[in-house]
Amino acid sequence: MVPDVFQIIVKEKGVFSNVTSPTTKAKLRLFFEVAPLGLLVEKAGGFSSADGQSISSLDVEIKEIDQRTQVCYGSYNEVCRFEEYLYGAVSPRLVEANPNVAA
Repeated sequence: MVPDVFQIIVKEKGVFSNVTSPTTKAKLRLFFEVAPLGLLVEKAGGFSSADGQSISSLDVEIKEIDQRTQVCYGSYNEVCRFEEYLYGAVSPRLVEANPNVAA
């Protein structure tokens, strides 16, 4: 995950996603992996989507130390594409971030 996020930050494009399904549980820990890298990505100008709720990885409430979640990091267009594919629509927070892009 770290090399993929590094490439997103350095090349300013690309996507990293780790999603869940009914048969595959989340592997990435929110407190140790998802939130710290989400902070780096978002401070570098990227975006994140986490917890199956179309919210930023920084907005997911940490309820336990070993809490796991799904996540997507990337450029604006890639995270919009991820949310549209997985959830059927782009979240309002992303539309507000770039009103020139149609949701």
